[in-house]
Amino acid sequence: MLLILGWALLAAPGVAQDEEAEPGGRELAERWFRLVDGLDGSEESRAALLALYAEDALHIQGPAGDYQRGSATYWGREKVGLLVDRLLEEWKDHSIRPEVATAAEVSENVWAEAEGPWGGPLIAAQFTIAATRRDDETRWYIPGAAFFRVRGSELVRVRIYLALGEAAEVEIQR
Repeated sequence: MLLILGWALLAAPGVAQDEEAEPGGRELAERWFRLVDGLDGSEESRAALLALYAEDALHIQGPAGDYQRGSATYWGREKVGLLVDRLLEEWKDHSIRPEVATAAEVSENVWAEAEGPWGGPLIAAQFTIAATRRDDETRWYIPGAAFFRVRGSELVRVRIYLALGEAAEVEIQR
């Protein structure tokens, strides 16, 4: 299914105002969600998403349909671009949002983060996707989980799990 993010300029103490602060792992994951959500078929939205990935990045996700067995692995920006193109051909009117947790009347996105042995963080988030299949105009709600390996200011591995067994058809209000 679909996936997104967007840069925030932060002036850190001791850093010149015209320099960009390097985004952290959580900022990259948040940007990824925003950019996937903002995919509109334009080359600009596609390029912005792909720019988050390292040139040699891996993007892995489970089977997309009855015709596929096992996970699909996309190696490198160019191959991730093929995935983006395929998803936009099959789906429209999509939205993807990290899950929000609420306790004591406070709601916020919860991100799990740990330092990985590759010298960067691993960020994890649950999310939900709502999207309409182009072939039959059926709208679906699908929960999932995303795991982002970050090195420097790039995504080096993105792993997406979709809970297809929990997918629910959404009744469209007309």
